[in-house]
Amino acid sequence: PADSDAAADAICADRPTASQLVFSSVKTVHHMTVDSAAADRPSVRISLHATFPHLACDSTNLEVEATRGDPTMDVVNSIVKTPVGEGGCSLKGELLVGKVGGNFHISTGMAGLPSSPMLQLSSGLMSATGLMGSFKGVNMSHTIHHLSFGPKFPGRSNPLEEVTNVVSTDVGQYQFHIKVIPTVYKYLRRSPVYSNQYSLSEQFVKLDLMSALKASSAPGIFFYYDFYPVMVEYDEEKVSILQFLTRICGIIGGIFTVSGLIDGFLHQSYQQLKKAA
Repeated sequence: PADSDAAADAICADRPTASQLVFSSVKTVHHMTVDSAAADRPSVRISLHATFPHLACDSTNLEVEATRGDPTMDVVNSIVKTPVGEGGCSLKGELLVGKVGGNFHISTGMAGLPSSPMLQLSSGLMSATGLMGSFKGVNMSHTIHHLSFGPKFPGRSNPLEEVTNVVSTDVGQYQFHIKVIPTVYKYLRRSPVYSNQYSLSEQFVKLDLMSALKASSAPGIFFYYDFYPVMVEYDEEKVSILQFLTRICGIIGGIFTVSGLIDGFLHQSYQQLKKAA
């Protein structure tokens, strides 16, 4: 039928040819450069989703500290706490912080020393029977479902994705040391995306009583981050005619090479069979 033929022609017309696929293909190249436009992007949006199955929401605090500059510069905390399970807490949301080194940490703050035989520090993060007793911390085990610094771009992978750490009940800090690398991904036909990627190391630091009493050394989960002064740049590039011809020549050369090997093998086999006969 004419309608079927017309539909088939339309499908074939929409189907790209091999040459069109080659010329429309895009490759990504990357290189390092100085982050000269850092001043134009003074803030970074940190996305966080973490669950603490043994830490109650009503006694959980998330605080941000900058190591350089104004410690309150551009800090916007939109983290939402949601109770989970039996006495646990989920934290999810974003932090807008200045583009300087710093840390954000999750703890229960310092509640002081009540006048009782039971010594309470950090609203339950640490307790001991008597001043000479042995200290024991609460269970700070956690799962980091997601942590990123900036919007998503193709090929980005975050080291802290669905990572679970079982933390001992010793009083201390679980520390993530994060090196943030500014990154720009330049699309071929779209606006560039300015973001970040990162590497990290982690450790648990046990604290004694005097260290735990210091506000800067309070027990909890700490994320220490700092920014590299360089930037990684990804550029999408279209395959050029020269690259297309190079690929074609490589394919043709490979065909001739393989054909020559097969021809030589067959010729040698024929000569051996001829001698044997």
